[in-house]
Amino acid sequence: MGMGAEEFWLMPIGLFLDLWTCHKQFLGMEKPKQIFSIDDIIPPGI
Repeated sequence: MGMGAEEFWLMPIGLFLDLWTCHKQFLGMEKPKQIFSIDDIIPPGI
């Protein structure tokens, strides 16, 4: 994932698992559990 050994060992395990999930989604090995569009995030009128 492009990080050094020191950076890897100092990161919290939750952050590593999130990055690993994003990496698998990027490679197409896993699908996201929810898919949002920008219209779902930002309400109309803003």
